Amino acid sequence: MTIFRRRHDVAPLDMDEPAGYVGWSAEAKGIWLWNTLIGGTAHAPTALPPLTLPFRTAPLTEARIVLSPRELDKALTRESDLMEPGRPKLIHARGAVAMVRLSPAEGTRFTGLLGPDGAHGLIRLSLVAKVEGDAAYTPALALKLLIDGQCSADVLAMNHTVGQGRDFNLFSNTMTNDLSHTHNELRLAQRVMSYFFHRVSNQPRRMVSTHLATHSTDGSPVVDVVAPERLVFTATPAANAVFEDRAGVDFRLVLRELETDTTLYAVDGITDGRAEPIGTISMTTPFVSSDGGDRLFFRHVHDPAHRVLD
Repeated sequence: MTIFRRRHDVAPLDMDEPAGYVGWSAEAKGIWLWNTLIGGTAHAPTALPPLTLPFRTAPLTEARIVLSPRELDKALTRESDLMEPGRPKLIHARGAVAMVRLSPAEGTRFTGLLGPDGAHGLIRLSLVAKVEGDAAYTPALALKLLIDGQCSADVLAMNHTVGQGRDFNLFSNTMTNDLSHTHNELRLAQRVMSYFFHRVSNQPRRMVSTHLATHSTDGSPVVDVVAPERLVFTATPAANAVFEDRAGVDFRLVLRELETDTTLYAVDGITDGRAEPIGTISMTTPFVSSDGGDRLFFRHVHDPAHRVLD
């Protein structure tokens, strides 16, 4: 396992999990992720690697991934906390990571990681790609909740697949893991990617939440699963305030200014069009930009009925 080999412009592609990692406790995984993977490869604030565009890091390898349904399908099926060794991250290539806790709302009826015991993990905030030309600023959220002896439960969320124009605040808009019923006015780049992802999923912009409610942090299964149809993340005033008057400043530097214990998001579950509070997401560490953080993998969890490949 290589963790510390460095290049200034590209996160090392050969990082991998330690042997037996999946079987570790959630606490042990969190310690390794934060202290070794992320902290051990952290970037100095004055030496952040540049933001990138798709097909600029490893263009031939990236093209092979996009053109191969089997390779694209790994985004839906791979169960790991790290990218497959040798595989570049096409989009969301650079981001900032903090460890977080999901604190439950009082009286929540949801189960598992969304239930009354809450959960711990990490959050990664990023842009879809470097903003260049007339491209819109397009933030994204990735959440990884850790489980004893099992693969992590991942969530990916965005507000809009075509972005938010020249609004440089990552927290301006709500995020959701299901964009299938809104925002159909896709630009050319989004239409092309939508075409490719339709070869592996009938609903490429719809990710589900059921997997978050089936097991608790200690790995115990839930008998009567109660999960929302989708999630909505609404940034708090404290999170929003950090981006005031910071237009044009690298978002990774801005996020570093947030203090530990800042509550970032209120999380709601939407079922049959009705919102119910799930809880809040608060930082337990500062945000850090690192090579290891940029090699984290977050599974696009879809309803198996929508998968195209066997």
